[in-house]
Amino acid sequence: MSEQSVVKILKPEVRGTVLFEKELKWKYEEKGVSYPRAYVVRDEQGDIYYQVDEPDLDEKQIKVVDKLKKTLYYVIKPSANEDEMIQQILMHPDVKGDPNIGYFIYRDVLRYGPMSPLFDDENLEDISYSGSRSGPNGDAVWVFHREFGTWLPTNIHLTKAEADYLTQRIVLKSGKSVTLARPIVDGITPEGYRLAVTFGSEVSLPGSTITIRKPLEEVWTLADLVYKRKTLSPLTAAAIWYTLENRGVILVVGRTGTGKTTFLNVLMTVLPPSWKIVTVEEVPELKVIFPNWTRLVARKSTTFMEYSEAIEIPMDKLIAHTLRIRPDFVSVGEVRNKEEIREFIHSVASGHGGVTSLHAEDFDSLKARFNYSGVDDSFFALVTMVVFINTYPNPERKGGLRRRVQEAGEVLLKSGQAVYRQLAYYNPLKDNWDDSLIPTSERLLQIALRNGLTQKELEEELKSRVEFLERVYERNLSINQYKEELMRFYEARGII
Repeated sequence: MSEQSVVKILKPEVRGTVLFEKELKWKYEEKGVSYPRAYVVRDEQGDIYYQVDEPDLDEKQIKVVDKLKKTLYYVIKPSANEDEMIQQILMHPDVKGDPNIGYFIYRDVLRYGPMSPLFDDENLEDISYSGSRSGPNGDAVWVFHREFGTWLPTNIHLTKAEADYLTQRIVLKSGKSVTLARPIVDGITPEGYRLAVTFGSEVSLPGSTITIRKPLEEVWTLADLVYKRKTLSPLTAAAIWYTLENRGVILVVGRTGTGKTTFLNVLMTVLPPSWKIVTVEEVPELKVIFPNWTRLVARKSTTFMEYSEAIEIPMDKLIAHTLRIRPDFVSVGEVRNKEEIREFIHSVASGHGGVTSLHAEDFDSLKARFNYSGVDDSFFALVTMVVFINTYPNPERKGGLRRRVQEAGEVLLKSGQAVYRQLAYYNPLKDNWDDSLIPTSERLLQIALRNGLTQKELEEELKSRVEFLERVYERNLSINQYKEELMRFYEARGII
C-alpha cells in the first residue's frame, strides 16, 4: 500500500437551501488543528445532498502538505499516543503550527483521508461506497443520515485507485489486512464502528466497496424513543417496561436497518439500576448506562489462522457462558443461527430476563426460523412479548424514512401450538397506534397475578410508567439525573 500524495480538499458542490449544518470538531479543536463543516442541502429540484466543507489551503500550503505527506508517511514515529503524533506534526518546521496544514496532515497521514469527516459526524448511521461508476454520483460516497432517515450522496468522489488505497488503509487501521487473495474482510475500526469491505474487482464490480456501520453514540432513553422519536406509543412502552422489570423475555424483530440495536439499547435504560446486566454481541454496539454491566464480545479467528477453531470464540459459546455468571438480565445483540438461538433459549429458561433481536418479516416467518433451528413451539411459553419494527416513508422529508414499532403482541400456547395475539399496531396513514388491547394481555396479567395484583392494579402500574416517561422527557434531564429519578421510582416499589 503506497501513500496518496494528491491533496484533495472537499468543498460544497451543490447550492440550495441548507437544511442542516454541523461543525465536525471531533478532536481537532483540542489538538490545535482546524476542522471541517458538514451541510445537508436541498437543491432547486428538491434533491438532498450531504456536503463537506474543509479548511482552505493556498498553493504554497498545498505544496507543504504534499511534501510532508510523502515524508511523514514513512518517518513519523509509530506511537499508541495520538497526542504525541499530532504534536510531532505541528512541531515540524514546515508546519509551524499552521492549523489548516495540521488538519490535512492529520487527516491523510493518521486517519482516513477524505472520508475522515464522515467518521466524525455522529448524525451519520452508515457510510457506503459501492465502486467507481459513470453517471451522476456514480463515484460518490453515500451516507445514511439519522435526522433525515435516508441515504444522501456526498461531495466525496473516489477513483478506483483512491478506493483501493482507502480500503486497505481502513482495514489496516482495524488491525487486519485485505488482499486480492483474501478480498472480503469485516472487522471493527479503532472507533468501534463495524466495517465490511471488498477489495479490487475479485468479488465486486466495478471495484472496491466500503461499508461502515456507526452505532448511536448519544444515549437515548425509552422516554426519548416515545416522545422525541415517536417510535412507539407510551402504553406499549409501559407494557414492555413492566415485562422487562419482571424478568420477562422479549423478541425484537425486523429487517436490516430498522433500528433493532438502538431499540435494545433503549430497553436497557429502564431496568433496575442495581441489576447485573450481561450483554452478548458480535460487534460491540450495545450500551448499558448502569455500572453492574458485564460485556461479552465474540472473537473471530485471526487473519493467519482463519480456519482454526481453537482461537475463535463464537456467540453461542458466550451465550452459554451467561448461565455461569448469575445475571439478572441478558441482552443478546442478535441471534442468527441454530446454535445461537438454542443457547439463548437455554439461557432465558433459567429464569432471568432477556431480550434479543432477529431478522423476520412477521410472526409466521419468525416461528419458521425457530422451527427450522429445531426449536418447537413450546419455546414460546418463555416469550412474553414480540415487538416488530419497520420503516415507513416520511411525508415530511422527500425520500426520508421513519422508524416505527409496526406492532407488538404476545404469544400464547393453544394445544401445544404457538398462537400470536396482536396487542398494538401502527397506522402509517395517521402516524399513530391502536394499543387498546394491551391492558387485556394474558401474559401481562399472569405477571400481575404473580405479583399479587388485580387487573385494575395492572392498569395502574402501566399508567404510572407512562407518567414517569412523560415526566422525565418534559424535564429534559441529564443522563445522571435520569438515573436518579429511575432509582427513586424503583425504591418506591421496594426494588433496590
